Amino acid sequence: MDNMDGIDASVPDPLSPFGALMSAASDGEAMTQLQAAVRSLGFEQMIFAVMPRPNVNPADVYLRSNYPQAWRSYYDEHRLRETDPTVEYCFKASAPFIWMPQSFKTDAQHALYEEAATFGLRVGVTLPIRGPGGEVGMLTCVRDQQPGAAFLKDLNHHLPGLTLLRDVAFDAMKPYVRPAEPPEEAPVLTARELDVLQWMAAGKTAWEIGRILSISEAGVNFHIGNLRTKFAVGKRNDVVLKAIRLGLISLPG
Repeated sequence: MDNMDGIDASVPDPLSPFGALMSAASDGEAMTQLQAAVRSLGFEQMIFAVMPRPNVNPADVYLRSNYPQAWRSYYDEHRLRETDPTVEYCFKASAPFIWMPQSFKTDAQHALYEEAATFGLRVGVTLPIRGPGGEVGMLTCVRDQQPGAAFLKDLNHHLPGLTLLRDVAFDAMKPYVRPAEPPEEAPVLTARELDVLQWMAAGKTAWEIGRILSISEAGVNFHIGNLRTKFAVGKRNDVVLKAIRLGLISLPG
């Protein structure tokens, strides 16, 4: 017994099997370690999917899987997400969903199960994910085994480890679970604002721009103020930089 912290060093740390996953330094490394952890718990295939928040664009769902690509293509082409009972389940429940024929209730769900089974997705478990930032998702682990008592007995043995893995995996992959940033739209500028903007990019002062465009210096400053507002920046240099980034102007050659 270590008298400093009162912990018996001979007792294994329950998180130690997942140390490599917890210390993964990239998205790809985390996925590799997650697959290895799933295999160590007796499952061949898995899918980890998280919505950063409810009702986001499907393209923003973070999804990593080693399911057969043919099954993923079939699933997407036939829009089976609308039929898949595990998807709806994860929005309303927290307990594990046991992947067996009797869990697929409707004819459409049963057809989904039968098709999945042809790809080796025959039995397994779906563990819903609830994140502190409103994230919703799942870790599903499956294997090609006949459903029945032998599978349930083995699942009972591994379920505590799978539940812990679900939480560790979410923490490890949370940095990569974020919606894509919408493309920034360029503001609509008047012809005069574009003229002023181009001369600003050339390094001209307000007085010089006024002389070039035959308008007053106050008029130039008025347009510069409008440009700052439209680009949502405070400095004229930032106006120019943002306009270049958005492709509205180019620097003089």
